[in-house]
Amino acid sequence: MDQQKLAKEILKLVGGEDNIQDYTHCMTRLRFNLRDNGAADRIKLKELPGVMDVNINGGQFQVIIGNDVSKVYGELSKIAKNNAGSAKENAEQQGNNKGQKLGIKASIGKFFADILPGIFNPLVPAIAGAGMIKALLAIIVMFNATAATTDLYKILNIISDAVFYFLPMLLAFSSAKKFNVNPYLAVVIGGVLLHPNFAKFMADGITSMSFLGLPVKLVSYSSSVIPIIATVWIMSYVERFVRKIVPNVLKTILEPMLILLIVAPIALIVIGPLGIYAGNAIADGYMYFYEHFGVIAGTLLGATFSLMVITGLHYGLIPLVFQAIAQNGFDYIMPIMTVANIAQAGAVFAVFLRTKNGSLKSLSGASTISALMGISEPAIYGVNLKLKKPFIAGLIGSAAGAFILSIFQVAAYALGKVGLPSLPLYIGHKFSLMVLAVVVSFAVAAIVAYVLGFKDVTEAPVEENNTDLPEPSASEPVSAKKLQNEQIYAPIAGEVKSLSEVSDPAFSQETMGKGVAILPSEGRVVSPINGVVSVAFKKKHAVLLTSDDGAEVLIHVGIDTVKLGGKHFTLHVNQGDRVNVGDLILEFDRDSIIQEGFEIITPVIISNTGDYTDITAVSPSTVKEKDTLLKLNV
Repeated sequence: MDQQKLAKEILKLVGGEDNIQDYTHCMTRLRFNLRDNGAADRIKLKELPGVMDVNINGGQFQVIIGNDVSKVYGELSKIAKNNAGSAKENAEQQGNNKGQKLGIKASIGKFFADILPGIFNPLVPAIAGAGMIKALLAIIVMFNATAATTDLYKILNIISDAVFYFLPMLLAFSSAKKFNVNPYLAVVIGGVLLHPNFAKFMADGITSMSFLGLPVKLVSYSSSVIPIIATVWIMSYVERFVRKIVPNVLKTILEPMLILLIVAPIALIVIGPLGIYAGNAIADGYMYFYEHFGVIAGTLLGATFSLMVITGLHYGLIPLVFQAIAQNGFDYIMPIMTVANIAQAGAVFAVFLRTKNGSLKSLSGASTISALMGISEPAIYGVNLKLKKPFIAGLIGSAAGAFILSIFQVAAYALGKVGLPSLPLYIGHKFSLMVLAVVVSFAVAAIVAYVLGFKDVTEAPVEENNTDLPEPSASEPVSAKKLQNEQIYAPIAGEVKSLSEVSDPAFSQETMGKGVAILPSEGRVVSPINGVVSVAFKKKHAVLLTSDDGAEVLIHVGIDTVKLGGKHFTLHVNQGDRVNVGDLILEFDRDSIIQEGFEIITPVIISNTGDYTDITAVSPSTVKEKDTLLKLNV
C-alpha cells in the first residue's frame, strides 16, 4: 500500500479528523492524541499493510509504522489538520465527562502498559535466577545428593531466598526509575523497612513504637511488594516539593536529608502497615478464591491469557504472582501462563505442518521453538493472530491445560520464564501433572488448529508488508549492498541493558529489530560505524545510520523523547553526511531530560535484523564510546 493510501486509511480508522486533537511522529510511529481512543479501530489498523502494530501508552494512541513513518506523516499532513498547540484549549472546551473518562483511561493504560512492567520486568532475571537455584535444590534433595541439614544446602537456600527477602529494596530501585526519583534514596527507604533492628524488636515481643508521639506498628516487610511501591510513589511528590523549597546552594545536603526525614516516617507510620495489610488481604483473597472456585477461574484464565497479553492486561497479574510467591511460597497463576505459551506453540506448529508457503513455514517453525522457550510474541503476532483460527486454537489448548492445572491445584514454587526451561520450578509431588498439562495444551492446540485449518498464504508470507523491519534508506537499498560480517561499536558510554528492560514494547519485544540498550552516563552520541547518516530526525532525538557493509543502526535516545520537540538535544550531522566510528553525531542534556520526566535509556537497534543469521551482544555490563557492542554475522 502506498503512503498516500495508507495515510487515508489510518485517518479513517483512528476516527477521522474530528477525533484528532493533535498528532506528531517520531522515528518509528505516528502519535495521536485522540478525543476518544475507543473510536479508533485498532483491529483494522493492525491489519493494514504498512502498519506494524498499534499501542496505547499513557493515553497516547500510537500507530507503529517503522522507518517510513515520515513519509506517511507527510501524506497525513496533506489531508488532516494538525491542532497541535490547541489540544489544551480543546480539552478545556470539552470539559465534560467524556474528557474525564479519557484521563482515567490514560492513567489506567499507563499503569498496565508502562508502570507495572517497568517496575517488575527488570527484576525478572534476578527472580528467575533465584528460582532456578530453588529448583536445583529440589533436584538435589530428590536424588538424595545432599540433605537439607548440610552446609551446602543451607548456603544455596540463602542464595535463593535473598532476592525475596530483600525484594523491597529491589522494587525500590526499579520503582524509583519509573517514578523519576533518586533511586539510591529509594533504596535507603527500602533498607529502613528491612532494618534488622526492627526484626530484633519484634523477636523481643515489641509490637509497636512511637515517633514524635505517632504510633509505629512493627511488621515484617521482607518479601513485601505493595508498601515500597506506594512509598516511592509518594516520595516522587515529596521530592518535587523539596526541590522547590531548598536553595540551590544547599541542595546536595539538605534535599536528601529532608526527603528521608519526611518519607521514612510516612512509610513506617502509614503506608507500610497499610500496604502489608492490603497485600496480605489480596493474597489471602486470591488463595481463597482459587481454592474454592479454582477450576472455573483457572480454566477461564487459561482461555483468555493470550488475549490479555495482546491488551497488556496481563501485567496486572505480575504483582499478584510476586505477592503469592513471597507470602505463601507458591503461586497458581504462573503455571497457567506457561501452558498458554505452550498452547500458542502448538497452534503455530500446526501452521508449520499445513502451510505450503516456504516463508510462512520457516517463520512458523522458528516461532514454535520461541514459544516453547517462553517467548510467545512471534507466534501470536507473527502468525496465529494474522491467521485467526490458529490463535483461537491456542486459546482452546491453553484452557485445556489450565483445566488440568486447576483441578489438581498445580503450583509454581519460584518465578521464572514461562516456557519449557522453567519446568524444574515445578518439581514436587505434582510435577508429573505439570508435564501432563504442558503436553495436553500443546497437543490440543495443534490438533484443533490443524483440523480448523486456515487460509494459507499463497503469494506472500505473513510478514508481506515487512512490518517487523524498518525499510531500508532511500539512498541505497539493502538488496543492492553485499552484506558483510561486521562489528558495531558503542555510540554512548554507559550501562548496557537488555532490550527487554526498555519500557516501550516496540523495542522490548524486538519489533524494530535486535540490539541492546544503553543507560547513558554522558550526554554524547558518536557514530558506531563507518558509513552514512540515512535519517537525521528533525526532533534530534534519534538517527538512523547505514554502514559501508550494509548494517542499518537505529539510535533512539530515551523513550518518548520526541515529545520534547528537540529541546535538550543538539544534532551535529545532517541526512546524507559521511561519518566514521567515533564522530560526534548528537549531544543531549541528560539531567534536564530526566527532570522533564523522560527515561534516557537508549536502544541501539539493527533495523535490518532479518538480513543477518546472528546478532550477538559482546559488550560487558558497561561500555565506553567505541567499545565493541554487537557482532553481526550474515
